[in-house]
Amino acid sequence: MSKYLYGSYVAIGDSLTEGLGDFDFEVSRFGSGWADRLAELLGRTAHEAGENFDFANLALRGTNMLQILTAQLEDALALKPDLVTIMAGANDFMRSKKHHPALRALLRGAIERLLAQGCHVVVANTVNPIHLRVFRPLSHRARAMTELINSVAAEHEVPVLNVYDMDEFAHLEFWCADRVHFSGHGHIRVANRAAKLLSLDHGFDELHKTEMARPDTGFWGSLVWIQAHVMPFIGRRIRGTTSGDGLEAKHSAYLRLNFSRSISTGKASDERITKPITNASTF
Repeated sequence: MSKYLYGSYVAIGDSLTEGLGDFDFEVSRFGSGWADRLAELLGRTAHEAGENFDFANLALRGTNMLQILTAQLEDALALKPDLVTIMAGANDFMRSKKHHPALRALLRGAIERLLAQGCHVVVANTVNPIHLRVFRPLSHRARAMTELINSVAAEHEVPVLNVYDMDEFAHLEFWCADRVHFSGHGHIRVANRAAKLLSLDHGFDELHKTEMARPDTGFWGSLVWIQAHVMPFIGRRIRGTTSGDGLEAKHSAYLRLNFSRSISTGKASDERITKPITNASTF
């Protein structure tokens, strides 16, 4: 059983926390992503203890640390949650290290405000982008950002969801077709790692890597990737826009997860996973 029984959870972050890349995110982003999956596990624990469980996911694609640790933070504080997860920094890789003191101060201030309100806080560091040769020059930037996040978390004795050292993300099976967001398998792996960090008894079944599909890195697959994902990204950079412009958070207010009946666990597949812990009617 978890050391703590959480009655409410708020996730803040960027596209990784919003859930991009999960199996059927393009059909419905509700219930998708590692944070939504973690919420199910937390909700199951609360349900078994006879308690209600509320969840909000304020994360939005394209947001940077400044946006996450100001606007999203304020919305999270207003909800007065028991638990908050912060995953930020992936959209700040390209910024010069001269900005790091300001980012460090932002993260430190956010954690201090959440702790002062009585929230439990989990901070995720940044994934090491070594799964594609073209991304490997960014590895040192990911390491620097991770060291920043880890050091601030250590100052406040806040647990770290250590995605940087997850060896799985060196393999393309854990990345979706755009190669910059977790695949469904990746989201499940992160949710399970977070559940373990929180000492939850529940988790999602996982396939062995050999049973997973992976993005096509051959000539035609790479051409499709460039046309479908790389060129639109470059276009947004030129225009000064982000993929999240005009969108709102998918769960800006609390949703109560209602567990109407248990269903048997099933192996993950490359199709969208039916929630293997329970039938959460909210999602």
